[in-house]
Order: sequence, then C-alpha cells, then structure tokens
Amino acid sequence: MLRLVGAGVMLTVMADTTATTLAVGVLRYTPAGAGMPLGDLVWLTSAAFIPIAALLATAGRWADLFGRRRVLAVGLVVFVLGGIATVTADSWSFVLAARAVQGAGAAAMIPASLGLLLGELPESERRGAIALWSSASGLGCLLMQAGGGWLAAAVDWRMLFVPDVVIGVVLLVACLALPSGKRAGARGLPDVLGAWLLAAGIAVIVLAISKAMAWGTDVAWLGLAAVLLIGGALAQARHHRLPAIDLALWRRPRFVWGWLATWGFGALSYGLLTVQPLYLLHLGYPMLEVAMWLTPTSVAVVVTSYLAGKLVKHIGPYGLIYAGSLLCGGACVLVLTQVGPTVWGLIASVVVGMGVGALAPGTSVATTLAARPHQYASAVGAATMARMVGGAVGVAVVSLVIDHPALIGGFGGLAGAIAICVAISVLTGALALTKITRVRTDPGDVMVKVPRRMLLELRMTLATVAAEADALLPAETRALPMDPHAAQRAGQHAGPHAGVHVNPHVNQPANPPVHAVPRPRAADSGPLASTRGNPN
Repeated sequence: MLRLVGAGVMLTVMADTTATTLAVGVLRYTPAGAGMPLGDLVWLTSAAFIPIAALLATAGRWADLFGRRRVLAVGLVVFVLGGIATVTADSWSFVLAARAVQGAGAAAMIPASLGLLLGELPESERRGAIALWSSASGLGCLLMQAGGGWLAAAVDWRMLFVPDVVIGVVLLVACLALPSGKRAGARGLPDVLGAWLLAAGIAVIVLAISKAMAWGTDVAWLGLAAVLLIGGALAQARHHRLPAIDLALWRRPRFVWGWLATWGFGALSYGLLTVQPLYLLHLGYPMLEVAMWLTPTSVAVVVTSYLAGKLVKHIGPYGLIYAGSLLCGGACVLVLTQVGPTVWGLIASVVVGMGVGALAPGTSVATTLAARPHQYASAVGAATMARMVGGAVGVAVVSLVIDHPALIGGFGGLAGAIAICVAISVLTGALALTKITRVRTDPGDVMVKVPRRMLLELRMTLATVAAEADALLPAETRALPMDPHAAQRAGQHAGPHAGVHVNPHVNQPANPPVHAVPRPRAADSGPLASTRGNPN
C-alpha cells in the first residue's frame, strides 16, 4: 500500500502537469484563447508551479516534524478541492486561483508521500522505491497524453483536470491504511513567516522572468525584491526553533550537487513538455494526433525509469544524470535538423523520453539519499522544489522565446526554444560529469562498513588472546575474578580455546573477597600453548 500510494501521488501530480501543458496548446490554437498571448496562457502552468515550488521545502519540513501521513492527507484534500474549482470556475482569474490551490495541495503531497515511503522501508529497498516513485511520473504523463487528447477534443479543455480529482479521492481513502510515519515530535509553532517569505520570493522570480519582455528594466526591481524575500526566509531559518528551511540539509555538499542537477532537470523536462505539443499543433495536427505523437515519449520515460532504477546501483546517480542529459541534448539537436514530423523526429521523441527517464531517478536518488533518515521528507521537498522552480523558469523562458523569436521563419521561436533546451542539457551534463570526476568525498558519509560476522570473529580472537596472555602472568599478578555472570559471558564469547570455563550450575558467592587469588590453572592447548614455559 505504501508503494501504491507513493506512486499514485507522483502519477497524479505529473498527470496534472501534463493536462496543463495540453490545455495551453488547445487554448493557443482554438478560439477560446486565441486572443491571449502565450505568456498569459502559460500562467495556467505557472499558477500551480509557483506554490508547489515555494511550499515544497516547508511542507517537507513540516511532514518530518508533525507526521507524514497527516501532511499527505491534508495535501490531498486541498488538491481535490482545487481540482473541482478548476473544472467549475468560469472566469480566467478564478481558474488561475484554483490552479494555485491545487499547487499548494501538491506541495504537501509530494514530500510527504516519498518521505513516508522511505521512512517505513528498509534501507535495501529504498533505491527501488525511489525508482518506482519516479517512473510513476512517466506513467501519469503517458495516461494523460493517451486519454487527455480525446477528452479535450470530445468535450472541453477543462475535462483534462477531472481524472486528477478522481484519483485524488481514491488516494485520500487509501491513506487510512498507511502508517502514521515517523515524526520528530518537536513542540512549538512552525515558521509560518519564513514559509510565506520563501513562497513570495520564488513567485516574484517566476513573475520577473515571464514579464521580462513586457516590463523591460522594471523587472530588476522584482529581482531585488526576490533576493530580499529569500534572504528574510533564510534569516528566519537561522533563528527559529522550527524553521521552514532545514539549513542542516544544505550544509551537506552531496545534497547541494543533487539540488543543482535537479534544477536543471526541471528546466529541461518541463521546457520540452511545453515545446512538444506546441510544435505539433503549429504544424496543424489535431489534438488526437498530437497525443499519439507524444505517447512514445511517455512510454520511453516509463520503461527507462524502471531500468534506471536497476542501473543506479552500478553506475551511480550522477552516471544516470550524465547519460540522461546526453540523450536529451542529442535528441533536441536531431529535431533541429528536421522539418516537420519524420521518422527521425519520432526517434528523437523516443530518445527524449529515455533521457528524461534516466534523469528522474538519477536526480531523486542523488538528492534524497544524501539526507539523514529524519530529513527524508525535507530532502524530497527541497529537491522537488528545485525541480519545480526549474520547471517554472523553463516554461517561462521557453514561452518568452516562442513569443519573441530571435530566429527568422515560421519555426523561429520554436527552434530557439529547442536550442535553449540543448543549452540546459549541456549544463546539467557538465555538472554531473564534474561530480563524477571529483575525488573528495563528503566527510559526513560512512565510507567503511564491516560485516557483523567479521566483528564477531574479531571479538572471539581477542578474547582468546587475552586468556592466553593472562595464563603467562604469575598467579599473584593476574586479574581479580569477575562476577559470575560476566565470567559466564566471557567464557561463552571466548570460545573453546579461551581457557576460561565457568559452570553456570555451580553456586558462587555474589561478592567474592577482594583478597582472593585465583588458583593457577592447568596448561591447556591453544594457539600460544607452545610459548608458555614455566608459569612461575
């Protein structure tokens, strides 16, 4: 049930994201949204991304402090209510507000689900659980692309959000069968002010990027405001008893490297997810055929995520990140050489899915397992925050390049957006390659693990050597007798050659006199028997 609910949460969130990108494409090329610029339409995506990115770190922290199942259930309730409002709202402003509510619910669902999964499973099963959790996102994308095209074409674009509501209700009922999840048991009020400052800072960053061309140099003031807001959130975290940001997590170099790679993955994957349907719809393909062209990408994501979960033990998470970045960048270059959908374009689409399928578990393992067990939900929240912030920035930049193309021609904006994706692939791959070639390790890691059997053998050997060495000493200088229970334990641990024999059935005085001297014992066989000589 833990695995099903954890995978179901990620499936639902990714299906919701895919539904948003499909809805943007439908509105872009239908009379319903033809009069709106793309920069305004993509706020259907950004309205959910901003609260997800802004609240993930705080929600993960609260899940660790107050119970992961509790936070998961609250997130599911908020997500379902926001989905119902998205389907039923009339005005565009109310739709965006409902999407923001859904984003806030998803922000609580994501870290609590994986934190609960990792906290309850043994260490040997955690990598497989992360791979399952990551591959579920590809499955959600696949199901929405396969069925969402039909829903949008047959009914309306709002129907794209109905399946998320239904699955959310099912997951909420399934939460009753889950364990409560470990919590720190800390007392006091959480850092609400720090959470709001962090959320506002991230929202201002995304707003500045999306409105850069429209507002010109005025966005510099937004950048300054974002720095001040995030700085205030960090200051709160330094002094608050229950901070919204777990600063101890950010002092681990392994986590910082994984966070940066996850940021690049978010910008790349969501940028590609936005460009693909717009590219096909620009060619005049109907929505059903667009969904068919996108399906191979999602199939490749699901299959590769599963296989990558098996490979991560052998090549490491950064090996997967490097391979995924190489595949995505190469596929984008191949698309730039084609004109319209061709066989090579279909191959590139599959390769993109393979790259994303390798990046998803690679970045998840790199960030999550860099944390301590009591920080799992915080690590998931901070890592997914990086993915969503990267996704919000990637969507904003891609839409900006498409609306204001620097290249000449009908595909100038789309080609520029794909070129941006190539650049992000190169940067992410370079970061992974740098981490692979680094030889300095994190001092917080445990580098040597000695099997328990070797420790037991070493203890028996030391006990034998101690007994043999004691036999070489004069009788009057030997150790005083220990209490009978300790002697019994020493005799059991020393083994048959220890020279110490305690009969547990013989009554011995509880407090032997201090002046008592043990009788010299007869020489027995052992590894040092030939070196004893005269005991006197």
